[in-house]
Amino acid sequence: MYFFMPLGVQRGRYLAYMGLTKATWVWIHSRIGILMSILVVIHLILHWKWIARTTKSFFRKEKCKL
Repeated sequence: MYFFMPLGVQRGRYLAYMGLTKATWVWIHSRIGILMSILVVIHLILHWKWIARTTKSFFRKEKCKL
């Protein structure tokens, strides 16, 4: 957002990108960020058993039979 829409107002107009002002883009960006964070936490909670089992099997030392 900072590269495409610089700060400030030019010649009495609000800057717009794709028909939306920077304030609207910031609002959308922050809401989607919060939603994605919540979804990541829910995803980790739902798959916690798989994460724990995979981590344990990854760090488990295999005994070699000769």
